[in-house]
Amino acid sequence: MYFVNWQRTISLEERNGHKVVVKRNKPTTEFHEYILFGTYVAISILLAHPSPPPMPGGIARNEGHEMRTTLSQLGIKTPRLLLISGDMLIEEYIEGGDLYRALASGSAGASLALAAGSLTGLMHRGGYVFTDNKAQNFLVRDGNVLRTDLGFIQKRSSTFARSMDVGSFLASVMDLPPYRELERAFYDGYKRHAGKFPYLSLAIRNILAAGFSSDSKTAVKNMMIADSAKLLG
Repeated sequence: MYFVNWQRTISLEERNGHKVVVKRNKPTTEFHEYILFGTYVAISILLAHPSPPPMPGGIARNEGHEMRTTLSQLGIKTPRLLLISGDMLIEEYIEGGDLYRALASGSAGASLALAAGSLTGLMHRGGYVFTDNKAQNFLVRDGNVLRTDLGFIQKRSSTFARSMDVGSFLASVMDLPPYRELERAFYDGYKRHAGKFPYLSLAIRNILAAGFSSDSKTAVKNMMIADSAKLLG
């Protein structure tokens, strides 16, 4: 299954005998994007690293063939794009669903988290950031991890921008019981390509965890027991 998306209505349809994922903009898409942009700027100011948000005009462009080719050259796989228009895009259907659900089910958790860390590290080494890097934005196919929802990609390498990628991923899995194992695996994958976590990562993780977590009790427990300090650069 594909997760609920704030900005788009996501449906599984069949076209020409093949399953596809259809993503259509919601009437409130623009409003929700500005909320996300405002949150991004507010956190950057709170952490004394004021940063401009992603450019609204780049969202549709980031979902197109050119960005997917760039990501492929960096070693980052994405679902095959079948159609893109002003308010809709169609991608191939990935049978394994999103990474959060895979991790929550306990299937190959450490290896999948390591793969997500590797993709994030490859992205940063190439001078780009995903910005919205939660586990739900990764898909799983035959033990491999792909990246979807590319709208907020930026060509940036600042400490804050890279920390947002790491922090948003960790916050998105903070409510899972094996968080400590997932954090370590993500770190190991990331370090292969980009070194230690940028130093604002854990502060951003803690800020975002409250909004991302469906099980706040587990999230708080994991925040307290995680041995995260050694992972910082």
